[in-house]
Amino acid sequence: MEISLAQRIVKENKPFVFFHTHSATREAIENAIVNGKSMDLDICVDDSGNPYLGHSKEYYEKSGEAQPETMPFAEAIELVSKANIPVIVDCKHYDAWPIVENVISKIGAHRCLVHSFAKELKFDFEHSDHDYLTEWSPIKKLTEIKNKFPTATITASCKFLPNDLLLSSKYYELLQKIREILKTNAIDTICLNVPDNTMSDKILEFFLEEKILPHVGIDNVDISKLSRIYVGETDNLGVASNSNLFGY
Repeated sequence: MEISLAQRIVKENKPFVFFHTHSATREAIENAIVNGKSMDLDICVDDSGNPYLGHSKEYYEKSGEAQPETMPFAEAIELVSKANIPVIVDCKHYDAWPIVENVISKIGAHRCLVHSFAKELKFDFEHSDHDYLTEWSPIKKLTEIKNKFPTATITASCKFLPNDLLLSSKYYELLQKIREILKTNAIDTICLNVPDNTMSDKILEFFLEEKILPHVGIDNVDISKLSRIYVGETDNLGVASNSNLFGY
């Protein structure tokens, strides 16, 4: 019986660390597959509705970042679908959801961690980044994806939360609000997008009480201080979890 990545993490009682990258080149994808790791696919559409790997046109215009080299979309999905590694399927434009659903079907829902920024989790505290309007989707869209693909792991992202969210008791009600939104909408994992070095077992436990796994970027964090389970992310392929040892 196939189970979701989130269910595997709970069953194994150990974190799983994904490989994170903006440059989904052929070399990057093939290295991830050969090494039995995982892959991160940012899925977007252009003005004509054609899919590609990357962020939105709006993102590159506002951020000033150059659009990275990536593999042709159809070839990349075909390559990943024939492998047996977990994949972050990251919806980077609200018009890309039909494409995302096709990708989930082709890869296999149990291998997919489906991510989007949720409108209901958009706050107004810290603005250290631009507001990319095309990246926001209603959280009900994520619930629809979960209903259609029960073995997919569904991730919602917050943005513009206070940097000291996890350090001060004054935000307890805010954290409760976030957790309730996630619970109501059957969200499996949460990206708070606050400094990763503020993560603690106390916060992990707060979300785990409702069977929600927080994301932790591990590259600049002493993970030896975290004894509870989570979804990790790293920019270093060598540090990412071995999917073969995780049942894939």
